Amino acid sequence: MAHAHKRRFRPYFSSLIPAASLALAHGAFAQEAAPAAEPAAQNTGGSEGGLEEVVVTGLRSSLQQSVEIKRTAIGSVDAIATEDLGKLPDQNVAESLQRINGVTIERNRGDGQFISVRGLGPQFNVVTLNGRTLATENVGREFSFDVLPSELISGANVYKSPQANLNGASIGATVDIRTVRPLEGDGFSAGGQLRTIYNDLADDFGPSASGLLSFHNDAGDFGVALVASYEKRDLRDDEFTIGAGHVKRGSVLPTDYFYNRTGPNVAPFSNVDMPSNLSPFFVLSERERTGVNLTVQYKPADEVTMSLDGFYSKLDQMDHSTGLAYDFSGGTLVEQVVEGNKAVYQKIENGFVDQIVTRAPRLTETKLIGYNIEWTPGDFRLAFDASASEATREGKEDNYFSTIRRTGMTMEFDRRNGSPIYDYTFSNPNYPNAATDVNNIGAHYENDGGSDYKDETKEFRLDGSWDAGTGIALYGGIGREERDKTIETISMPFSSQCAFCGGGVYVPMPSNIFRPTNMNFFSSHSGNAIRDWVDYDPRALVSALRNYVPTPAQVAAGWVGYVDPTFDPAQSSVVSEDVNLAYFMVEFKGELGSMPYSINAGLRYEGTEFTSSGAAQTLISAVPNGLGQNIITLSPVVPISFDGKYHDFLPSLNVKLDLTDDLVARFSASKVMTRPTLSDLSPAQTILSNPGNETINRGNPDLDPFRAKQFEVGLEWYFADLSVLSGAAFYKDIESFVADATTPQLVDQVVFQVTQPANGKGAKVKGLEFGYQQVFDMLPAPFDGFGVQANYTYVESDASYTNVVSGASFGLQGLSRNSYNFVGFYEKDRIQARLAYTYRENFLQVASGRNGDPEYFDDYGQLDASFGFKVTDAITVSLEGINLNDEKEFIYSTTADRTKEYRTTGRRYILGVRTTF
Repeated sequence: MAHAHKRRFRPYFSSLIPAASLALAHGAFAQEAAPAAEPAAQNTGGSEGGLEEVVVTGLRSSLQQSVEIKRTAIGSVDAIATEDLGKLPDQNVAESLQRINGVTIERNRGDGQFISVRGLGPQFNVVTLNGRTLATENVGREFSFDVLPSELISGANVYKSPQANLNGASIGATVDIRTVRPLEGDGFSAGGQLRTIYNDLADDFGPSASGLLSFHNDAGDFGVALVASYEKRDLRDDEFTIGAGHVKRGSVLPTDYFYNRTGPNVAPFSNVDMPSNLSPFFVLSERERTGVNLTVQYKPADEVTMSLDGFYSKLDQMDHSTGLAYDFSGGTLVEQVVEGNKAVYQKIENGFVDQIVTRAPRLTETKLIGYNIEWTPGDFRLAFDASASEATREGKEDNYFSTIRRTGMTMEFDRRNGSPIYDYTFSNPNYPNAATDVNNIGAHYENDGGSDYKDETKEFRLDGSWDAGTGIALYGGIGREERDKTIETISMPFSSQCAFCGGGVYVPMPSNIFRPTNMNFFSSHSGNAIRDWVDYDPRALVSALRNYVPTPAQVAAGWVGYVDPTFDPAQSSVVSEDVNLAYFMVEFKGELGSMPYSINAGLRYEGTEFTSSGAAQTLISAVPNGLGQNIITLSPVVPISFDGKYHDFLPSLNVKLDLTDDLVARFSASKVMTRPTLSDLSPAQTILSNPGNETINRGNPDLDPFRAKQFEVGLEWYFADLSVLSGAAFYKDIESFVADATTPQLVDQVVFQVTQPANGKGAKVKGLEFGYQQVFDMLPAPFDGFGVQANYTYVESDASYTNVVSGASFGLQGLSRNSYNFVGFYEKDRIQARLAYTYRENFLQVASGRNGDPEYFDDYGQLDASFGFKVTDAITVSLEGINLNDEKEFIYSTTADRTKEYRTTGRRYILGVRTTF
């Protein structure tokens, strides 16, 4: 089936709509005659008749497209069109997707990075580009949306109710992102945008540019579309962290942490909760992102369409952090106040303070190339699609964790101020301004190296459909998916990491290696805190460590000095996964009395085989060295490999009933699954040996997939043009669930918390969604330009897992009980303005974090705004504001009085001009 769509391009972002919104519409409406036009087996929805010719007129057109996609789809589908992606002050696609009912996002230092749908976290959602799986630069399956420039995208569909021709490995949702199709737009269109982005906390201006070129010949049988974007930003965030988490300590027994280190005025204590250290940090990020998408289409005959797609995104990010590690593992505790078994005030004399500098690269590339050929002779359709995607993340080279130490310190902290930022000070009686003093510094712990990740996917599909007439259509297809996830790690030997531990080795360094940051830490915080400290280039420090000549006594003691990181097989692995799939689906259309109905029912088969290869290494011995570190002994490395397979039959049913011309009812039922995240299947392990934070993390190749049965009912009232009031109730019965399990393990004299994913009991998730959209065109001018979009989602779960370490119970990761969005907008004549507020209630971020404690992300609400003025028909200027309310990100361990991270990212302002011709 082919619908005739003619669209007129609007300035820049709107200029993406013509072909792109058609791709969206085709993906959602193609259900009547085919599950997908391109690529095969992915585009879904339902169509009921052809579309009238429409003319794009900005925001209203995008609203109409989204409403039409939702209304005509047989299953539960929500969509955003180009205006939503381009005109909201959104940095990436995730921040636009959060406007959809049931979708929430997780932020990474201010930018939306991951999405959750109906309470299910990013690992439960499949992200596709034009129906093809996008590889991800993460260690697991979760897709990082901050690598995906919104300028390259024409729209996105969120499929919440599965059907047989959709990707079956999604308990949450399938998010299909669309790019421009040149044969579906005007003969020639071009546009561009220039912007400058100001970050008030970093006090930095960064450039941003993007452009579109799309054309097809007069015959309409050959077309090319090219979209490109570039952005460069310098960011800063200020973070107050408890770097190694909260711990239970005491002074009563020889095994207690403060035994023989308490002064005469400190009463004996045991099992008292206290922070292991305090770590205020400045994090400076340099980010440069480039994106390109190229599509070529050719129709050698009326019944044949061929398409070639190429997508490329590159994100180069370098994070430089500098902070204090206000440690309590040394010195004498001379004062302490304990309330409710928690130390709320402490003073330590003759202790030490570490100052940490890290250099962490995140150099990512995401690529996808796909070819599709579709043959549509009459009522029959046959399509073949092949694609390959690769995502890489380089992080092992030029990666430093560098620590210097100051000794003889008097340190205090007080958490009775009611703020997530505890009061803290330290000083030295022998010299002033200890935090910014560039002398009296000793080398300490050094741990350099990191990991590279590579994700490679290949997919092949053959899909067919036949419109049998009399309201019946048949669909079927076969396919194969291949995926390899490789982790390659370099690390330093433990003996070298602690070669300078204790600060007793003062390495000669260039006089200019240290300098004050000259930054005012967390200026909005009024408490008693140190606001400045020293910074340095960790590469210069490492150079000095390499050149240090050990003393004869150190040589006699077997001192090893600095050793460059080398390949670490125990932290490296390869996980390969092959999936064979097949599906069959039947679609029925008719009338129940006077009420039209549409039904699709099908069965999908997915057979999975996997191998997990790596190396094993056992921790043999761990002994404290008395200088704030542990001496670690490891066994030789032994190669290991695992394999497994499983099969899933996934039935689905979607029913749509038009109760009236304006009232639509829906019902969906399906069985779904999500494969274990690839990082959890890896045998690789990491060992952290810092005192008070001794941990071992490893994967588990014996994990079962997540499996669930789910149901949904919905009602939608389309009471006016561009207006809809909708509600839905959903229920998911997750039969099996993978959860992190943490257990203590004594190794010699040190207790390690060993965390490993394990097969656990299931859980039930249920919730409600409500959406409201209206344009108030019934009002007199100029008020007829006002409109509103709002949604609210409630999700709850009976999941109640127990954390062995803390004893706390927790639910599902990523589940916020309440979330909502509100967008007020105005579009009239030459003016377009929006005000958007997004709120998400607190949620479990990590089930087993530092010291095995569950970690929660607190409530978060952000206010964004945009204003655009059309100077001419071809030129529009705009001003946008992000996080205008200066919302802070707060992560806590178990309870809100135990800070894990508290950060400010500041506000951002964007001034731009866009044009089309």
